[in-house]
Order: sequence, then C-alpha cells, then structure tokens
Amino acid sequence: MKSITILYDQNQPQHKASGDKVAVNKENQAKTSRRNKKTADPDLPYAEDDLKSVQERIGMIIHEIRNPLTAISLANQSLREEINDDKLPSSFHTYTDIVAKNINRIEGMLKDLLFINCQGKTELVPMDICDIIEECLAKADDRIFLKKMTVLRSYSPGLLINVNSQKLAIVFLNIIINAIEAVKEGEGNLWITVYQLKNEVKVVFKDNGSGMEPEVVDHMFDKNFSSKKKGLGVGMAHVKEILAAHDASISVHSEPGIGTTIILAFKRLQ
Repeated sequence: MKSITILYDQNQPQHKASGDKVAVNKENQAKTSRRNKKTADPDLPYAEDDLKSVQERIGMIIHEIRNPLTAISLANQSLREEINDDKLPSSFHTYTDIVAKNINRIEGMLKDLLFINCQGKTELVPMDICDIIEECLAKADDRIFLKKMTVLRSYSPGLLINVNSQKLAIVFLNIIINAIEAVKEGEGNLWITVYQLKNEVKVVFKDNGSGMEPEVVDHMFDKNFSSKKKGLGVGMAHVKEILAAHDASISVHSEPGIGTTIILAFKRLQ
C-alpha cells in the first residue's frame, strides 16, 4: 500500500520548539504576547468584534446564495408545468424531481448553517452515531442513485457518543460525497462499518474509487488545498475542525487505483 498516513489525531501531543535556542528581544516578546491574546482570547472586545464580523459575512453570503437558488427553483417548476409531452422519456421527470428535491435540501442546509452561525460554543448531546450516518446517506441518495453506486452497511447498534449532530453530519457528508465522486459510474461501492473497540467507537468509510497519491493525502486537510478542478479546499479542513471539537481522531489509508479508507475514532459514552 503506497500510503497509510494518520493525518490528524486530536489526542497526539503537540511538539514545540525550545525558546532557549532563540534569542528574542523582550519588546518583540511583549508584542507577540499581545498579538496572541488578541486572537486567542474570545472574551476580549476586539475578538468579539471579529467574530461578529465573520457571522455577519456568513449571514450575507447565505442571503446571496438564496437569491439564485430561488430563481433555479422557479425555472425548474415552470419547466415542469409548461412541458407536457408524453413522448418525453421518464428520465426527464426523474431528473427534474432530483433538481427540486436538492433545491429544498440546499434551503434546509442554509437554514441550518444560519442557525449554527448564530450559536457560540459547540453543544454536544448523546446520540446514536449510526442514526446520523443514515441521515447523511439519505441526503446523498440522489448522487448515489445517479452514480449507480452500492452502499453496504455493517453497524453495531446502540453506540452512543457526545455529538453536535448538525456539525458531525457535515463530516460524514463530506466523506460520503468524496467517495461518490471518486468511484466509476456503475462500479462504485461504499462500505460503512461502525463498531466498538475498547472505549472507542470506530467509524470506517471504505470505497473502491480512484484513490489518492501520497502527496494529496499529506495535504488533504490543509486549508485552501483541493485536488479537484472546481474544489474550494474548505471541506476537509472544516472536517478537521469539527472533529477537534468532538475530541475525535481521523486516519486515512489510500492507494491510487484501489480506493480510500477513512477511519474515525470517538469516545464512547459509558
């Protein structure tokens, strides 16, 4: 296997360079200390102002997305009402149904994002992790259908963890969508396994897609990095942040031409 790389583990110690090896002017140290406090302390006024500014920008972006989304919805509805031709293939109705369904899903996600954006600290509650996975598969069912992909599940029941279901759904949906995009149409398989190992709940996503080169694996969680032509480089970076908030770890095993396996580990509730 060309690449078996643990990319991110919230529980691994972080190594810091010794300050004894570098002579730093006291004045520069003081400036650095003030700068770090400004960005790290959420109780400071300017930190609150920065957070408020980000929240306002997110709210504005959500509003701007809804405008063209509404236009797409109206156009799709008009198309379905104006074209009544028995000679049209049944796939026409299937695809316009998919468009309508996904418009509604995007609207729902934008509302969820707006709700999350207005919240502060991530609130975690006990939930069965398999229920969240199933909800994510339901959200991706159209893409699974269009790719003619097979999903095979193996769940251990009753595995509870502390989660924010809306945010963890972003993690699972990112992984599922990446798997869908990586497989060939009509040949793709996605295996999802959930089980307990000691005091941890393991979630394994395995696909038989195109796999990734080692250099892609090494940087897939970096911000602004994407191996996709139209990728924004924010999806997996956001995954890393959400998992950190859940005190969870992730490892990635990938081989070009064979597929990718992603393993998540959460602390199980006793």
